[in-house]
Amino acid sequence: MMKKIILLSLTFFSVLALSAQDRWYQYGFKVGTNFPINREYSYEGDYLSGLRNAEFDAFFRAGKYVFGEVGFGYTFFKGEYDLPKTDTSYIYSDEKVVTHHLRIPVKVVGNVPISRSVTFLPHVGVIYQPLVKVKDNNINFSKKNLTTQVVLFTTGFDFKFGPILLGVNYRYSFQRFFQNKDGKHPQYISICAGLQL
Repeated sequence: MMKKIILLSLTFFSVLALSAQDRWYQYGFKVGTNFPINREYSYEGDYLSGLRNAEFDAFFRAGKYVFGEVGFGYTFFKGEYDLPKTDTSYIYSDEKVVTHHLRIPVKVVGNVPISRSVTFLPHVGVIYQPLVKVKDNNINFSKKNLTTQVVLFTTGFDFKFGPILLGVNYRYSFQRFFQNKDGKHPQYISICAGLQL
């Protein structure tokens, strides 16, 4: 099994090494949205439903065969918070919560040309996502309740069609949603679109 992993890794990086870009830098921007994989954020049964999210990122890449990428962006999450009792009633139900975060992604990006106009861009990295503010909520959420310094693992890929980017990512938070109680780590599938100039 280990030999197969090493062989696949060597093949992957060999393909990347053979696919150098015409220039040593790239830049652009993306807009996207996230879909949560898990919605229960604490062992008490806290539930975030109807989650809506938008994110905006600008990025700069530099390299020869494999690119290092750094970005800067902004995102917000809006949802309805539920905390059920042991029976079918709720302590809280459909209470609105809105959070705003900065975003600083740092990634390694490969470049695999498929044709003259289509490029496959796999990537892996981390996203530093500090909480800026909590607003529009009815249950006294604040920076005292929620984790304020969040780092997410991210991996995924983009397809580049001329200047247009379309991508899918998986994200896993190293921190819990709440900082004042035990619970699950948020996970997301993210889709995005943008331009690379």
